[in-house]
Amino acid sequence: MTDTIRKIGFIGLGSMGGDQARELAKLPLDLTVYDVFPDALAKFEGRARLAASMAEVGVDADVVGICVRDDTQVLECVDALLPAMKRGAILLIHSTIKPKTAEHIAERTAPQGIDVIDAPVTRTEMTKDGPFVFCMTGGEESVAASVQVVLNAFSTNTMHIGPLGSAMALKICNNLVSWCGIMLGIEVANVAEASGVPMDKLLTVMKRNGNLTPPMAGFVDFRNNPGDAARRAFFASQAGIGEKDLALAEELAAGADAASPITSHTKTLLKKTLLAICES
Repeated sequence: MTDTIRKIGFIGLGSMGGDQARELAKLPLDLTVYDVFPDALAKFEGRARLAASMAEVGVDADVVGICVRDDTQVLECVDALLPAMKRGAILLIHSTIKPKTAEHIAERTAPQGIDVIDAPVTRTEMTKDGPFVFCMTGGEESVAASVQVVLNAFSTNTMHIGPLGSAMALKICNNLVSWCGIMLGIEVANVAEASGVPMDKLLTVMKRNGNLTPPMAGFVDFRNNPGDAARRAFFASQAGIGEKDLALAEELAAGADAASPITSHTKTLLKKTLLAICES
């Protein structure tokens, strides 16, 4: 289908979705974008068609990507899009949501002949120009392959995981590692500071032996230097995202009857820890 994709729609122009749309705008295809925040939408003036509504994004689109905050927002997008989307279109869900939500969406779209691929992404590069994520896909493999040109626009790597929902499950597990590592990094910094360990030397050793991951480094740097109001507001928003991601991990574990005590403990600490730094 790659040679028949003419029009792409994209909803959600935040820190992740905005960068995805930035790369999609470089393709020789018709791109329509939408975001509820006018300032986010305005950044694409001259690079894409700016939709006045979510429904408008779906009109005549061959592929529509969604990258919003959570299950509720994804379902709101789907509610608006479905009446406008054509038979044969493909819906890509880049948001991190419950696998069962992706399955529920596919059940709704099937009667209209619209395929769904769960396609969560995780950042691999901090670049502001060029592909920057690892994109995982779940669903019919031939359908995922048919939108490879779209995925390649913003992805350094892509991997098909399995049936619909499987990519979401993998992404939730990957996020779990990140958030637990972030909280561990902040605790290590607290212990080191209280013990008189030079922070710069600690971080040098941790980076050299592979313990200091990029997400951990970013949050430890924030712990050491909360910065101005804008920086604090960004990390405060991340606290909510982390809490959501850990709740998804808890639910995934419970559904599989797998013990997850570290997940639960991290979830109880994360938001209040980050907000305390924001308010310091």
